[in-house]
Amino acid sequence: MTKTTEPVDKPLSLARLTIFGFPALPHAFVAGALYSILPAYYAANTTVSLAAIGAIAGASRIFDALNDPIVGYLSDRTKTRLGARKPWLLGAIFFCVLSITQLFQPPADATIIYFAWWSTVLYTGFTMFEIPRSAWSAELSRDYHERTRIMTYVALFNIAGSLSFYAVPIVTSILTGSTTQITGETLGLISWIYMVVMPIGLIAAIIFVPSGRQVTSQPATMKGVFASLWRSKPLLRYCTIVTAWGLGQGALIGTVFIFQTDYMGLGDYFVFIMITLFASSILALPVWNRVLKTMDRHRLWALCVALPALAAPLILFFEPGPSAFIPALIFAAFKGFMSSPANFVPTAVLSDVIDYDTMKTGTNKAANFFAFKNILEKIAMAIGGAIAFGIMDAMGYQIGKTNDDTANMGLLIAYMAMPIAFHLLTAALAWHFPISAAKHKIIQRRLESRRAPVEPEPELDVTIDAQPIPAA
Repeated sequence: MTKTTEPVDKPLSLARLTIFGFPALPHAFVAGALYSILPAYYAANTTVSLAAIGAIAGASRIFDALNDPIVGYLSDRTKTRLGARKPWLLGAIFFCVLSITQLFQPPADATIIYFAWWSTVLYTGFTMFEIPRSAWSAELSRDYHERTRIMTYVALFNIAGSLSFYAVPIVTSILTGSTTQITGETLGLISWIYMVVMPIGLIAAIIFVPSGRQVTSQPATMKGVFASLWRSKPLLRYCTIVTAWGLGQGALIGTVFIFQTDYMGLGDYFVFIMITLFASSILALPVWNRVLKTMDRHRLWALCVALPALAAPLILFFEPGPSAFIPALIFAAFKGFMSSPANFVPTAVLSDVIDYDTMKTGTNKAANFFAFKNILEKIAMAIGGAIAFGIMDAMGYQIGKTNDDTANMGLLIAYMAMPIAFHLLTAALAWHFPISAAKHKIIQRRLESRRAPVEPEPELDVTIDAQPIPAA
């Protein structure tokens, strides 16, 4: 296996973009099910209760989050012939393949220990994939628009993976005449597909995509990482945004399957609704890519979170049952289109924050920052999901049974009220993010000046941390 290390100052070719982005497809293929389908499936088909699932799912995510800074720190300090990031991706294959069939094919007598153990193993593999891959994506280019292009391709395959998950029940129903609902057989087939496709995709990326480059070779230290976390106002703002979003998203993802199938009575149509959501997101990507050429991405981030949140209550005006299918489909198309930038803009914004910190401190902390972002996001989602399930359990909600008004109100609070509140807070914070395209261009010039002598630049008043960015 050869190491591809040439600097990537020019745009990546379409072939390399495709190869780099592809592993996001199998990852999303199972990740969405892990967060939104498996909790309800375990509660309905094993010995595990709804409240216990919520608690253990949250605890597993928190444990997983604690792995993120460890992997991030080690990845930033890894030096091999394959570069800093690629060896971790090889390790991720082992953990993910080992756990996926066990978690997605539980025996009927599976206990909460079974769910907790295999969730933890899979989350560990996810961390070894997500953190180094995210840092790698930031190092492939420092150009503001090229970076958006790279993140967009990753988002394309990420959305396609989620769409593929919901397409599987439809394909199997056509071939076998079975139901389009997600069953144990569906989950088993999905796990086997993942075990074949994920290793192939990751190994191809490792072989054919450059390792990228770092402006500085100085290794990050834990003291330096915590100093940046404390002192960098752009990073603190970003972390606050991620936390607010994660609290709302954890509640939303954990309850969407229950809301659509149990409350709205759309179990037979659920996969079509989700396919519409993700297909609309894919179709929207080139539109938003053009918009981002004239609009700061943090402003678009705010809009794509706020508008779907404000529109969410409209579905409640329709009577549950098959007659709600078309309205639900229309809302899914709208939400998919509007929320599409949320699949790649946050990663690109964090890459800008990393560049700013590198300019200020002279050290590369890319994987550390992505790890910290993940730890906040995962803990927030875990807490949001646990609170949502706790509310439903406390108000007497039972999956697959007739629920009274109090129990249904618990579901609506978990599925709708919590996400709306936290996502509107996310949008307000993102709208005023301090690094714009113009400011990042200055940061980029300062970073590049450290690689080769350049003419001195005049002092520019570009305020981010309540002080100008210093001249190079």
